[in-house]
Amino acid sequence: MVRQLSGGWKAVVRVASYRRVAEDVRRRIETGEFPPGALLPSRAALARQYDVGVNVAAAAVRLLVGEGLARGRTGRGVFVQERISASTMARSWTHERLQGRLAVHPSLRRAGPTASGADDGPGAGSERGVPSSRTEGASPDIARRLGVPPGEPVIRSEYQLSNDGLPAMSCVSWEPLEITGGTPVSLPGAGPLAGGSVVARMSYIGIRVTRSTETVTARLATPEEAAALDLGRGAAVAAIERTYYAGERPLETANLTIPGDRFRLAYEIPAEPHH
Repeated sequence: MVRQLSGGWKAVVRVASYRRVAEDVRRRIETGEFPPGALLPSRAALARQYDVGVNVAAAAVRLLVGEGLARGRTGRGVFVQERISASTMARSWTHERLQGRLAVHPSLRRAGPTASGADDGPGAGSERGVPSSRTEGASPDIARRLGVPPGEPVIRSEYQLSNDGLPAMSCVSWEPLEITGGTPVSLPGAGPLAGGSVVARMSYIGIRVTRSTETVTARLATPEEAAALDLGRGAAVAAIERTYYAGERPLETANLTIPGDRFRLAYEIPAEPHH
């Protein structure tokens, strides 16, 4: 606002109350009083601490979330944003990959999970959840990716990969029921190769995986993905569409979703001599 004084005009700037609250909470975050991952005081608690209304406290929290310093978790509150990880999730495109053996160049071995196309299993410090499966009709998109008619029975499986207690990747996959149905490996989470790679499971029933494709897209997480991966609203993710083939026949297709602020994707692609 501008106030007229006897000596002329003088500008008087008043900082909005919510900005003053946000500035002090920001200072407390920067000094470590609220470390990364810590739960911030509730809006009611902030209102009492700073002697402001709850709406002012809520506006301050929204400002901090907008700045990326904090993020909300549905039903749990607002937390200080964790520091961005430098971990690398390595995905190998080698011959060994299609033989069901992990082969990652040493330069790609970092802290965090190693997820090769042959096995999205955990690396050091990582855990893979037990896949849950059910039979459903293929949607038009999944039918296109698997080369089957829409509505064709497929086995849909879901699992989650965690690293050091934080969700690292969610996976939803689909396999034509006609390929594995009635075999010991029809369910990824059961049977003699429970939790095994697609390559190993297919090999068990005499099918050799010859290649796979991956398409990577950067986008915002859906509300369901944000909840599954413990992300803030509007967080960025890397979305991978992966499909395994035996020759030209699709065997399995999957949607892999990875938090963009926790991992970098690194691909090792062999240089084959041209004959």
